[in-house]
Amino acid sequence: MELIPCQCLQISCPNLEVLKLFNANSISALCSHQLPIAYFNKLETLEVQFCGKLRNLMSPSVARGLLNLRKLRIEECLSMKEVITEEEQQGKEIMANESLFPVLEELILWTLPKLGHFFLTKRTLEFPFLRKMWIHDCPEMKMFVQQGSVSTSSLEIVNDDKLKVDDLNEWIHQRFISKEEDGSESEASQEEDGSKSEASQEEDGSKSEASQEEDGTESEASI
Repeated sequence: MELIPCQCLQISCPNLEVLKLFNANSISALCSHQLPIAYFNKLETLEVQFCGKLRNLMSPSVARGLLNLRKLRIEECLSMKEVITEEEQQGKEIMANESLFPVLEELILWTLPKLGHFFLTKRTLEFPFLRKMWIHDCPEMKMFVQQGSVSTSSLEIVNDDKLKVDDLNEWIHQRFISKEEDGSESEASQEEDGSKSEASQEEDGSKSEASQEEDGTESEASI
């Protein structure tokens, strides 16, 4: 099946409620240009999986039209660096006072090895209805937005754990720092274990040589 980039379509999809992309390896962005607000006006579920060349999902102008999006799932998109691209020069004022996914309830980011952030913006974001979130195997994700806070007052389940997170940006940043520290400690521990192992081998070697010399001496005495 050949996918047509949405900016090439001449019709809107006002009644589309569920959109799923699977193994769409020919596209690098779902929507990269401005679209009418009503284009995906009723879309409630957006799932994107195994799209290897997808570098980002959409532009801010497209995102602000998803007023009814409740579930966003992105999985195994190995080239994705950001979900929403940087704000267009023309759209900065437009995005300044508008909500992003205002009724989003569930967010899943799964195995996105190059994902560095969700949205490179300095805006403060609010997700008042976000209740469940999974972020798994996204080792480069240092933050959710560039600066500012991300209010998630209703968030109660994170990676299958009951966890209250009021500022998602701060939580992701601290999580990244913690992983880096754990990685440094692990490397230090491995180096220490390696040093101990070398010292132990040297000690065992010395003991073996001493034992052999002692056995040789006893053998000569016996003769």
